[in-house]
Amino acid sequence: MSFWLLLLAIVPGIALLLFFYFRDRYKKEPLWPIFLAFVLGAFVTLPASASSSFLQRLSGWLSPGAGIMQIFLGTFLIIGLVEEGWKFFVVRFYCYHRPEFDEPYDGIMYSTAVALGFATLENILYVFSPGMLGGLRIGIMRAFMAVPSHAFYGVLMGFFLGEAKFARSAGDANRLGLVGFLLAVAAHGLYDFIVIVLPRRPLLTGSLIVFSVLAWVVFFEATRRQAEKSAHRAPELVQLARQERVSEEDRTGSTKAQP
Repeated sequence: MSFWLLLLAIVPGIALLLFFYFRDRYKKEPLWPIFLAFVLGAFVTLPASASSSFLQRLSGWLSPGAGIMQIFLGTFLIIGLVEEGWKFFVVRFYCYHRPEFDEPYDGIMYSTAVALGFATLENILYVFSPGMLGGLRIGIMRAFMAVPSHAFYGVLMGFFLGEAKFARSAGDANRLGLVGFLLAVAAHGLYDFIVIVLPRRPLLTGSLIVFSVLAWVVFFEATRRQAEKSAHRAPELVQLARQERVSEEDRTGSTKAQP
């Protein structure tokens, strides 16, 4: 039973990672840096969980007597901000500067790898939690809701980081990166708010369905748009540009060599 629970916890994240990998139709990323991003995303689950738990106890936002507004602020300012902050740190300071990050789609690829690594370890921790918190039921629910939602936050963040990487100025890049981060925080906070208050407001079940449908629409549309921006979409143009660059470098070198 433990083996099947572990499989249930791991497979959704791997399956979604493969989905994003194969959505890049023109240039597949090397597997090693994607794997490292996935592992680092899993690694930061632990400090993110510790930070979130500490702030939860400090603020009391999830105590039995907490009101709707208190829960709303907690899901955005504690869960969303802390968890997406750790993911953003990995993507921005590890993935963003890698030489393999050389086209807009790579923002989505690396951000979702980090997000799904995070979601996968979180899944394992939830599934093997003692008592009612863990088990088969929670594993199935998270496979269809929580794991895709983490991928959704990764797509939002990664789309704008992919744009930021190739922005015209450092100021534009910083603004685009901030937009992606804040959208991921907002989406994460909204999802967790709905899940937490669902027992009090059962009608919010419809909101989760809408959220899930929206996530898959964004998956397909954002990946399509960024994949179409690949220079590798037209290999003959890439080769021509490379030849022109080499010719220009040769001419420049010849000019400098003349006395």
